Amino acid sequence: MTTWSHAGSSRALDQLTAEGVGLWLDDYHRGRLVDGSLERMVAAGLVRGVVSRPAAVARAITSTAVYRKQLNGFSGAAVSAEERAYALIAEDAREAGSVLEPVFRATAGMHGWVSLGIAPRPDADARAMVDHSRRLARMVDRPNVLIRIPAVGRGLTAAGHLLAQQVNVHFTAVFSTHRYAQAADTYFRGLERALTVGRAPSAVTSLVSLDTGRLTDRVDKLLDRSAVPGAAGLRGRAGAAVARLVYHRYEESLGTSRWRSLVAGGARPQRLLWTGSDPRERPRAALDRVEGLVAWMTLHALPQTALEALERREPFRGDMLSGARESACRTMDALGRAGVDVDALARDLESAAAARERTAWQALLRAAEVR
Repeated sequence: MTTWSHAGSSRALDQLTAEGVGLWLDDYHRGRLVDGSLERMVAAGLVRGVVSRPAAVARAITSTAVYRKQLNGFSGAAVSAEERAYALIAEDAREAGSVLEPVFRATAGMHGWVSLGIAPRPDADARAMVDHSRRLARMVDRPNVLIRIPAVGRGLTAAGHLLAQQVNVHFTAVFSTHRYAQAADTYFRGLERALTVGRAPSAVTSLVSLDTGRLTDRVDKLLDRSAVPGAAGLRGRAGAAVARLVYHRYEESLGTSRWRSLVAGGARPQRLLWTGSDPRERPRAALDRVEGLVAWMTLHALPQTALEALERREPFRGDMLSGARESACRTMDALGRAGVDVDALARDLESAAAARERTAWQALLRAAEVR
């Protein structure tokens, strides 16, 4: 197992750093604090942010003793499962935020973030999402915390309010350029609203995470059944095409007069975070995913096993997203001719992502109730 001391660097990591790419730990839970692995990876310059997911915390509760002391503290108290879960993940985020604080300070808030989510409630409106997000952010009480919000429907409304109130937002459930554009516009509008009431845009930031692998998998299944000539040749290309179009939109947004007005007030650019289909994916598959998504100022969330394997990885091919809009458009046009409605698949994936999040939180709530 790689310990990643200060001397534990690699050509691949050096290359990613030179490309302006930051790596995040995707399967973060308290065990990464207890065994010292998070601190070692941060000190070595390997990890520049973490994502706390309810599924990872639930697995750690049921398979280790790292949460036992805090859970025992709830014994006999009238504390709901949701309140317990929030207390657990808030403590995790608080500790991770402290470990990452030197990175956060040294990079003026460009790196060093901790992302965590609120419990999904089918009946919750935007106001309820705002209230839960603000409550969780207060519980963590660190400047480098992001609250995950799905970039769909009421989530976009809630995110706009949160950003205007200087609560940092990590947009999720984005699988299309259309949804990314909405998340980017929501960020801009949130910053503009903050400015109108005298709040500094430098005090808030945002991420948008995209899982291109799930989209590619869904498209490939349709292509396998397609009778259109040449359909098979499009396999494996859908996610990369969407990523290239999204990155083009990202670059375009930073060249607008609207953004120039915001950055003059200290605003930070909204970052793109590429994630995988499964935080437990094999290291080689995770690093191969990084290979096709390297671009300036982007982020990659990887499981710890993949981060450790990076030391043995050969250098990547370099920037794969910049200047690739035309080829991406040709791929999307070809997919349309093959009968693949990528936007419809993206909407299906948004619904599936919401279902997975509900399942993960149900598992965490059950685990938090264990006496």
